[in-house]
Amino acid sequence: MMYWPKLINKITIRFAVLLCSAVLIAPVSAGTVDRVVAKVNSEIVTLSAMQDRFIVILQQMQASGNDVEMPSEEEIMKTALNSIIEERLQVQEAKKMGYEVGNESILKAFDEIKRNNNITDEQFKAMMEREGRSIEAYKEVLRDQILVSRVSRMQMANKVTVPEKEIKKYYAGHQKDFWEPPKVKARHILFIIDEDAPEKDIRLKKIRAREILRRVRAGKDFAELAKKYSEDPGSKDNGGYLGFVPRGTFVKEFEKVAFTLAINTISKPIKTQFGFHIIEVLERSGEKVGVRHILLQTKVVDGDKTKTYKIVADLSKKISTKNNFISIAKEYSNDETTKDNGGLLGWINTDVYQVEELSSVIENIPENTCSTPILTNFGYHLLWVDEIEEGGLPTIEKNWIELEQMALNKKKSDWYNDWIEKIKTKVYIKRNPLNYPQITN
Repeated sequence: MMYWPKLINKITIRFAVLLCSAVLIAPVSAGTVDRVVAKVNSEIVTLSAMQDRFIVILQQMQASGNDVEMPSEEEIMKTALNSIIEERLQVQEAKKMGYEVGNESILKAFDEIKRNNNITDEQFKAMMEREGRSIEAYKEVLRDQILVSRVSRMQMANKVTVPEKEIKKYYAGHQKDFWEPPKVKARHILFIIDEDAPEKDIRLKKIRAREILRRVRAGKDFAELAKKYSEDPGSKDNGGYLGFVPRGTFVKEFEKVAFTLAINTISKPIKTQFGFHIIEVLERSGEKVGVRHILLQTKVVDGDKTKTYKIVADLSKKISTKNNFISIAKEYSNDETTKDNGGLLGWINTDVYQVEELSSVIENIPENTCSTPILTNFGYHLLWVDEIEEGGLPTIEKNWIELEQMALNKKKSDWYNDWIEKIKTKVYIKRNPLNYPQITN
């Protein structure tokens, strides 16, 4: 298992941005009046270019998924302007050194961008026209980005290396950044309890859910309504908030809404095996979503629990090997997100895992052993532990390759920053005062 400490995420944003050549440049906000915000030798930097870079950097931060506090808009704007200035510095330096980028490289990068964003030539052209740009102008932007990436790599290739003593010194000085919590690589089989809720109860809960939704849409505070009416004991006291969690955390009906509903929009009542949910998506980044809900539970007959438990208990006695568990998961599991992968949940940090009933049990299950039936709000589960990672500090011997790469990345970042500062001493740079106009997506 690889150890990637928080320190690596702290490598300067400007270094990452300048080496990123396969991004679509976002459009300038409508109505923006362009003006000069900086000058690098004879080249000018415009407000629109800075706003474009601002949006690219913001999107990269949001997509990273790192649990760090977001910088202020003003700080991101300064980063955007600095990254453009440094890019122009490098382009000018690269041309002085005789570096060039051929049309073949530009076309290859252009095709890669279209492929990564799943758009055709016609769609790309239409997008450029809407933004008042030309494809040829965009390709020139690509030329500069490739040139910047190339000169940076070529300059560092022969000048930045990490001998063994530096790797050991890096490890000794950053041990707290390498600490890893214990983890368990686990699988599960989910058996949803056969619900036989009385029709009258279903109708009443649906009517009640619609009334609560009416109150939310009339301006009543969602969190207060959740505290008062939600029947989810795990989230109601927190205003219905379920956390910022990865895809695969919720049942499929809930998850479909959580990953498609517009941000800060209230869903209509959604029916799952637990009852009716009113859902609000607060934030979403990549494969993670921050969501809250109000749940009105429908009744489950106790006989259904007994019947399902008996089925699960009988199956657990037939599981003796990992392959056996995988085949039964594929055939019987009601978790559509994991069943085709043999119930694989991946590596679980039991300290923060969302399903408390599972996290409290899973760390006590021996490797290659099937658990007894475990009841959660989702239903009954059978767990299987593939592997246990004790956590703690990695050893130099076991993790030498990762440590070497981390030390090299840190040294590259330091070298790059020094190189940029030396270039700055050779050129004329002027920054105009900025009012940091509001940026909107």
